[in-house]
Amino acid sequence: MLDNLTINDLPDGVVDVVEVIGMDAFKSLVKFAGGSNLYIPNESSLVKGARNRMIRESFDGD
Repeated sequence: MLDNLTINDLPDGVVDVVEVIGMDAFKSLVKFAGGSNLYIPNESSLVKGARNRMIRESFDGD
């Protein structure tokens, strides 16, 4: 039944997500985490590890 779902069938609260990630990705997300609370970290916490790695790689001991 999920295959027949269109954006017009969705509740207003998820339409923004579908517009950002697309219907196919949304359907995959529903299959993976549907019914659970899903935390999506903000950008600054996601890039912190990469930022720290870049700092370590460029550090020359000075």
